[in-house]
Amino acid sequence: MNDIGNKCSLRNSMLVLVCFITTFTSVTLLAKDYSTSQAGKTIDSLDVDGNGQVDALTDGLLLLRSMFGLSGDSLINGVISYDAFYTSSSDIEARVSALGTRTDIDSDGDIDALTDGLIILRYLFGIRGDAMTNGVIADGGQRKTPDEIEDYMNSLTSDSLVNLVPYYYGTKIPSYVSTPPQSYELFDANVRVYGQLEGINHQPTSSPGAGKFIFNRVYRSFKHGLEWGQQFGVFGSWLGSFGNNSIEGGLWVNPKTAGPHYYPTLHLAGIGDAYHACNDVQMGSGLYERFIGDKWLTMIQISNRVLSVPGVNIAFDMEQNPHADDNGIWIGSGWSYLNLNHPRDFKFWISFIESYDYQGPVNGYIPEHFNWIDPEKISEGSYAQRRADYGDNFGTFATLGSERNWGNGNERIGLRAHNLGNDRYYVPVAKLPDIKQREYLLAHPQTIEISSMEDFSASLRANSITDTLISTEDLEIDGIYESTHNQLKLIEDINGEEHRFMIVPSYQIGYDSAGGFVEWDHSTESIKAAQREQNGYLYVKKLTDKWIVEDGASEDYKNHPHSYQTELIDSPDDIVRVPRTNHQFFNYKERDVTHPDFKNWDTSGKTRYQENLQNGSIATYVWFKFIEQPAVKTAKQNHPETYTDEYLEELQAYIENLHTTVNQSSLSNPGEPIFINYRGGPNPDDKDPHLAKVDPGQLVSAPAGFEVGYVPVVISVYYPPAVSENGAGMITEPHHDCSNATWTDTYHPDIEQI
Repeated sequence: MNDIGNKCSLRNSMLVLVCFITTFTSVTLLAKDYSTSQAGKTIDSLDVDGNGQVDALTDGLLLLRSMFGLSGDSLINGVISYDAFYTSSSDIEARVSALGTRTDIDSDGDIDALTDGLIILRYLFGIRGDAMTNGVIADGGQRKTPDEIEDYMNSLTSDSLVNLVPYYYGTKIPSYVSTPPQSYELFDANVRVYGQLEGINHQPTSSPGAGKFIFNRVYRSFKHGLEWGQQFGVFGSWLGSFGNNSIEGGLWVNPKTAGPHYYPTLHLAGIGDAYHACNDVQMGSGLYERFIGDKWLTMIQISNRVLSVPGVNIAFDMEQNPHADDNGIWIGSGWSYLNLNHPRDFKFWISFIESYDYQGPVNGYIPEHFNWIDPEKISEGSYAQRRADYGDNFGTFATLGSERNWGNGNERIGLRAHNLGNDRYYVPVAKLPDIKQREYLLAHPQTIEISSMEDFSASLRANSITDTLISTEDLEIDGIYESTHNQLKLIEDINGEEHRFMIVPSYQIGYDSAGGFVEWDHSTESIKAAQREQNGYLYVKKLTDKWIVEDGASEDYKNHPHSYQTELIDSPDDIVRVPRTNHQFFNYKERDVTHPDFKNWDTSGKTRYQENLQNGSIATYVWFKFIEQPAVKTAKQNHPETYTDEYLEELQAYIENLHTTVNQSSLSNPGEPIFINYRGGPNPDDKDPHLAKVDPGQLVSAPAGFEVGYVPVVISVYYPPAVSENGAGMITEPHHDCSNATWTDTYHPDIEQI
C-alpha cells in the first residue's frame, strides 16, 4: 500500500477515493445491460438525486455504484444528499435508467464503471486535462481527448446547464440529430424583419358555431433557436366570438415561456375581454407573464391524464420517430364547448387534442371568463359602442358561441437579420419539411355545430356516451393568404426614411383536397441541395427594382416610396453562421400562500409530484378534486349565487362522467380517431396520419383513488438557475394591476347598456 500511496500523492480524502477506485481494477462486475433503449421518461442531467446540484459524493457515487451493478439499499446507503428530492432506491434506479446512453461518456457503445464511471467521478472532483482521462478511455471510444470529454460532461452537469441549449440548434436536441458543425461564427442580428409565412384559408366555420378542430403537422419550424422576446406562431387559429373574445390555438415558438423545446409547442388559451393583461392565460398568470390574484383565476384543468404546463401547454416528445419521409407527425387540436347545465346557461369552453398518447380534453375556462368586461371600456364608451355595432348579434363564447373562422395564419415577432455588407443579408425564414417535393403542413379544418355539442353534452351528463368522436364537418381549403403586409421583408432606416425590401423564398405554399402544403423545386439535385441548405435562413441581396403592390392593399403600402425587391443568392463564403442568442427562460414560480391573494393555491396536506420536462425545467403539481382546484374556488367566491354547493356537486359528477369516458376511450397509438376526426376527408397519400407523441413528462397517472374526478394542477415550473431569467424562490405577491383589489364585478350580460 505504500507504493500506491506514493504513486497517488493525494492531498485530500476525496481524491483518495478516486485513486482507490482507479488503482484497484480487479473488481467483480455484476452483469447489467445498458444496450437496450430505456422506456419511459428521459433526463439530461447527472443530478440523479434531484437536489439541483451535481455532486461527486452523491450523484457521482450513485452512478458508479449503479454501473457496478448495485441496487436496493446497497445503491443508496450513505450517498443520498440531505436535500435530495429522490431518496428511495427505486426512484434512484429509475433516474439512472432514464439517463439511458447519456452516461456512455467515451461513446464506445458500452456503459462501463471503470471507464465512464471513473471519468464522471474524476470530473465531479474537479480533475481536468490528461489526469481526467488517463487509463480510463475505452479502445473504441469516439470521445477520446480531454477537451471532448470535458465538453460532453459540461452538457450533463448542473453548473453548466446552459449547455442543455446547444448554440447551433438553440434548443434541446434529440439523440438522433446530426452533430452540429465544429466550427461556426456567431453573429449579432441587427436588421428588423417583418412578415411571415403565407396563411391557409378554408371554407368558413358555422356562425354561431361550437368551435373548430384542425390537424397541424408538428415539425422543427426554425433552424436556430430563438431568444427572449422572439416568437412566432405556426398556422394558428384565432377563433372569435361576437364582439368580445378570442381563443388562440395552434403551434407556436416562444422560448421565453415554453423554454428550449425542440419542436414548437401547442398553445391553448383564450382571451376574455380582448387582451386585458390580467386575463388568465396560463392557469394563474396573465399576459406578459403577470402573476394574478385569486379573483382573476378562470382557467381550469380538465384532463386527469396530461398536464397543462404554464408557458408550454402541450409539448412534443423530441425523441419520437419524426416520420420525416412519410408525411411527418401530426396533432389534432381545437376548442369547443360543453353544456354542463350551468344555472345561467353559460357554456364551458374546453380544448381537445388528438395525439399518439392521449385523446380528449386538456384545459378550459369557467364560463364567466368570457363575460368579464374591462371597466375602463365601460366608462369611456367603447363597450357600449361595440354593443351597438353588433346589435342583437353581440355575444361571448359563453353566451352565444363562435363567429365564423376561415383560416390559419402565421406570425413572427422580434426576429432580426444579419447585415453582411454590400447589400447582402442573412435572414431568418420559416424552416419547413423538405424531404419530399410536396410536404403537407395542415389538414382537416373542421366546423362544429352547436347541435352536435348539445347532443354530446346531453349524453355526457347522462353518462351514456357510446361514441366519443365529436361530430364535425371537414371544410375545404380554398385559398392562400398572400399580401404585401404579410410578405417577409427587411426594414431599414436610410437617410431618415424607412425602406422596405421584400423577400420571396424559393418554395411555394399551396393546397389540394388533402391539405395545405409547401412545394419545393426538386428539378435537379443541385437546386434541391441549395434549397435545403437555406431552409430556415436565406442569403438575399437588395435590388433597386420596385416591389409591385397588389390591388386592395392599404394606402400605407400602395403609397410607400421605398418598397423594393430582393434576390436570393448563394452563400458568399464557407462560413457557418449562427445567431448569438441569450438563453433565458421564465420560471412560473410557486405562490406564497400566506399572501391573501394566493389563498386558493394552498396545497397543505397534499402530496407533491415532480416531472422533468424535455425543455430542462421541472414541473411540480398536486392533485385536486376538480371542484376544489384554484379557479373553481374562485368561481364560487366571485359568483356564489351561481356556484352553489348543489351546483358544484352536479358539476363534479359531470366531470367524473367525462373522466370515466376518457379513461375508457383514450389509447396509446389508437387505430382510429377517438375525439377529433382525421378521416372526414382525404389524407396525404391516402394514409392515416402518424399522431405526435406528447413530452413524456406531461403524461401522468392518477394515484389510487384519484382516477376519476381529480385533476393534476401545476403549481410551479422552474428552469435551472443558469438559464432562469427571474430566479428561484416563490412569488410573494401578484402584479399590482392584477391583485384581488383591482378585480371588478363587471360582466356581460349584467351590465346595463349605456
